[in-house]
Amino acid sequence: MESLPREIAGDILSRLPVTSLVNVKFVCRSWRKLLQDSLLVFMLFLRTTKKDPCLILHSVHPIKHYVADFPSDDSTPNQLYVADFSSEGDRIEVVKKIRVPTLPEFYVTASCNGLLCLCDSLHSSKLFIYNPFTMDVLELPDSAQYPNQQVVVGFGFSSMGNDYKVVKIVYYSHRGSIRPSGGNLPQSSVEILSLRSLTWRSLGEIPYQIFGKRPSQVLVNGRLNWATWPIYRCSSARLIVSFDLSEEKFYEVPRPDCGSLDKFNHNLMVLGGCLSASVYRKDGYFEIWVMKEYNVKESWINLYNIDIMDQSFENSGLHLKRSYARVICLLKNGEILLEMTITRALLSFDPKSKHLAFHGLLRWYETIVHVGSLHWIDTHVVAT
Repeated sequence: MESLPREIAGDILSRLPVTSLVNVKFVCRSWRKLLQDSLLVFMLFLRTTKKDPCLILHSVHPIKHYVADFPSDDSTPNQLYVADFSSEGDRIEVVKKIRVPTLPEFYVTASCNGLLCLCDSLHSSKLFIYNPFTMDVLELPDSAQYPNQQVVVGFGFSSMGNDYKVVKIVYYSHRGSIRPSGGNLPQSSVEILSLRSLTWRSLGEIPYQIFGKRPSQVLVNGRLNWATWPIYRCSSARLIVSFDLSEEKFYEVPRPDCGSLDKFNHNLMVLGGCLSASVYRKDGYFEIWVMKEYNVKESWINLYNIDIMDQSFENSGLHLKRSYARVICLLKNGEILLEMTITRALLSFDPKSKHLAFHGLLRWYETIVHVGSLHWIDTHVVAT
């Protein structure tokens, strides 16, 4: 392998699954060095993004698992698994259990370019950037602490500065409640950190209260997008707010013309590279709206309407009497992967046939869409 030209070696190795490729570093020192070649990292990432993404499964409760191929005797909470999901198959296949940094309790705030942002759920000041395949981990420095604080964390890549950035929005109150009331927002503080500097900088306050339901952020066009809480109790109006990672400023994004976005049972996501929103109608149908041209209100279209009420699936024991769904991602075959919020069942929806297919139960797991990569965490050169 050492005698091959760099481009040829990179082309050969980039065709391997990342879960297999990481084992190459144990062969010898020269192969370990090869895995850090920026050309191989880039070629592998390009190939991986053209395939269906893998799923990072985060176990949040110490109970038995309910997915085939999971070790039934593993009862440890806060574990990570990686699962390949192929749109050509009829089930998920668990590849491996992932080693995680030593944390008592954590949750995954975001995935970007193969890196996960982890937050210590006991102490929200502790944040980590982690590549679950290379097992590189970076603990971020502590930021300011406030009384009765509620934290919303955003993580993404700024192509303009070739840098990863972490945004930390803290809402706090000396009186206990941080919910907006009577048009008054709680006190807030916004800080930002780049992996180049590893220093928190204050950006002042934010005139919105982000709806921080996990996972909440959506990265589109270099902007992190969230839905907000309504300011007035008598009004249910919600906004879509974005944070530009390059300009480091907040903006309002035009909403789709559907009142259902004001309900709690909605979520933002990315479909085909576009900002999208899923909402529920009163008749039980599940709508998916897609913003074809970012930040252009007229480009919102109601692309899909899915009936998930009173659905049964043969040999699964699953019956959807009344359940809400979260859109996971768009598969390469055009189907949409869904996660039921109560049962944690994985379903796929075929827009052509209107058929829902059952792919397994992920009870007690949170599902994060992830693109496996060899991106290493380097505070001097953080991206290829």
